Amino acid sequence: MTRHMKPVDAIVLGLGGMGASTLAALSRRGVDALGIDQEPLPHARGSSHGGSRIIRRAYFEHADYVPLLNASFEGWRRLEQASGSTCLHRTGVLLVGPADSTIIQASRSSADAHGVPVELFDPDRMRRRFPQFARDRGWWGLFEPDAGFVDPEAGVHAHLAMARRSGASIRRPMKVISVDGDDHEAVVRTDREEIRTNRLVVAAGAWTSSLLGDHLSVPLIPNRKAMVWFEPVDPRACSPAEMPAWLIDDGHAAGCYYGVPAWPGQSAPLGVKIGLHGPGSVVDPDASHEITEITPEVVDRFTVDLADRLPGVLKGPIAAQACLYTMSPDEHFVVDRLPGRGSMVVVGGFSGHGYKFAPVIGETAADLAIDGATAQPAGFLGLDRFREDQLE
Repeated sequence: MTRHMKPVDAIVLGLGGMGASTLAALSRRGVDALGIDQEPLPHARGSSHGGSRIIRRAYFEHADYVPLLNASFEGWRRLEQASGSTCLHRTGVLLVGPADSTIIQASRSSADAHGVPVELFDPDRMRRRFPQFARDRGWWGLFEPDAGFVDPEAGVHAHLAMARRSGASIRRPMKVISVDGDDHEAVVRTDREEIRTNRLVVAAGAWTSSLLGDHLSVPLIPNRKAMVWFEPVDPRACSPAEMPAWLIDDGHAAGCYYGVPAWPGQSAPLGVKIGLHGPGSVVDPDASHEITEITPEVVDRFTVDLADRLPGVLKGPIAAQACLYTMSPDEHFVVDRLPGRGSMVVVGGFSGHGYKFAPVIGETAADLAIDGATAQPAGFLGLDRFREDQLE
């Protein structure tokens, strides 16, 4: 027999980066909010772990993101001030590549359009300022000094702490079986009970498509990506004093290697964190081995490639972990109310570049859930862009 829980004003499904921020935003506004997650905290079966996520404003993915990034930087500042946590580390971000790098060009265009301070380094200046990178490639660099990285574990913890402080309830681990809704009410069925709400925000990462089913016409596909930590040859050369967070655009077929320096206060794994940004291997998020397993062959490929790109900088690999990218068809986020189901909001498809936006996505999702609209400049992330008449 299904137990029926007392209705609540709002439910957030998924308490990773976006869900935790949304729960904090809802509860801060006086909404009786309940957060549900199938995993205990902390865990590494989603997208909000690994110790660091690069944050930058000179955004090559699209210049329309820059106003949201401005709001997100401010959101991180407010969260740190309110919670006493340190989430944002301003190491600067360096984009590296040949003179015709599309990433450097697009990033410069975004910076110029929105007044983001950046410095362009020719190969000679690169060799003097950032000698860690391959010196015989003729690489250029675009340096954004006010950028850096965010600690996702600290961010999730701080947002959940703020949500609890404002009166939110959290239930985990709890498995959600199904969701349904219309313009007025949504129903969440878990392995224990049925809960009704006026506002439902689905922020379930890799599980978003399977939860929403036919309610969501856009495929959001989970991909597994590898993160590998390396021991530095010279710890100072790989510290924030000498090495910013970085990304190399050199035409690698599988994507762009990026890295975060070893930093004081870093939790395990230690060392320089390296990732490869781009689509990965499609996985079933309910198959534990598919999510967590990183093969020796993948680590070996990282080792060979990084020895070529950062010669003499890194020793051997220390550790490897998996992370999930949930890819949308155009690799841009999905943030919107569901058509015909105005009680339900979806935030997903962050495609490997979303966590830095967590504060502003949480505020936007709360706006959509409470008011049905938002003043945040997020309209370009709506579902309308996937309508057939918009694609012609």
